[in-house]
Amino acid sequence: MILLDRDDLIDGLRELVAELHAAGEPVGLRIVGGGALALRHFDRRTTVDIDAVQVSPGDEGSVLAAAERVAERRGWQLDWLNFKAAQLAPWWGRDIRWEPIHHDDLVTIEVAPADALLAMKLKASRPGRDTDDIRQLLAVCGIDSVEAADALFSEFFPGDSLTDRAWLMVERILTGGPLVPPDVPPPADLGSAN
Repeated sequence: MILLDRDDLIDGLRELVAELHAAGEPVGLRIVGGGALALRHFDRRTTVDIDAVQVSPGDEGSVLAAAERVAERRGWQLDWLNFKAAQLAPWWGRDIRWEPIHHDDLVTIEVAPADALLAMKLKASRPGRDTDDIRQLLAVCGIDSVEAADALFSEFFPGDSLTDRAWLMVERILTGGPLVPPDVPPPADLGSAN
């Protein structure tokens, strides 16, 4: 499995934008998960993929085919861009203020804000895999208690509360020392393909 850093993600998305322009079909993508963290919120070192949600009408298959062409040129796994995380996105709660990283006449790409990403990471709460992301997102969001984390989670997932596993994870993080907000990277520039 190829590990992708922030520069890889930016370069891959630039090429994807060029592929989508060549197809001439309007596309809107929203990025969640580790890709969104790396592109907008903090230095996450690496990720294996970009989890996206397609929000505009159009053929999801053509977007994936374009992403596969990028992968083949770069020697990446074919699912470096995928739509597998759509079920984790909080669609029914608090309004999400998606942050644009690219917008032109055909292609729009946005990333989830830190608070929505924290809610999603808390929903998944995979020990080890999500712990550092949750730690950094708690700092970014200014969350300093398990109760505050639970309240934020409930805003995005109405009627739900943190699972016992998520509650314990947040409790351990908060008792493990002070949270220091990470440096925020400059906005991703997807201006032109290589």
